[in-house]
Amino acid sequence: MNAPSIPTGTREALGRARDQAGAALSSSLSSLGGTVEELAHEVAGKVEENLPVLAERAGRLAGQAEAVAGAAAATALEKLDEGVLTARRELAARIDPGTPSPRRWWWIGAGLLLTALSIAGWLVLSRRPQPVEQVTEPPATNPPGSVDLDAGSPAAAARNGHS
Repeated sequence: MNAPSIPTGTREALGRARDQAGAALSSSLSSLGGTVEELAHEVAGKVEENLPVLAERAGRLAGQAEAVAGAAAATALEKLDEGVLTARRELAARIDPGTPSPRRWWWIGAGLLLTALSIAGWLVLSRRPQPVEQVTEPPATNPPGSVDLDAGSPAAAARNGHS
């Protein structure tokens, strides 16, 4: 199969267009390569100029990060120490709970003091002198006639059911 025939003038025009496109492309690429190379040199120069400033900033940031990390570690260590100390105290309290709380002694002391004051008050009040009545002779009266004067005798006791 033969390829369709293209007129000769068109072939020549296509060949010239291809050559021009190739030349334009190669000149574009070479000028683009030069531009990229110039930009790369410029960037490298800027980096070299600003490298000390960037290094100083990086050093400051690293120092600040180290300080923050140190403070955080110290805080964590303090909290860990507090937790360990609290756990040790709780464990010691569970192992040896024999030490009474000082508040209990206060109540015992208050109870003893109240007891002592009560005893002292009772003694003072029980020793108070009692008024003594003067014994006078009972009035002499004659007993009524129906009174049995014999009531204290054994016969009277037997009559009343006593032995």
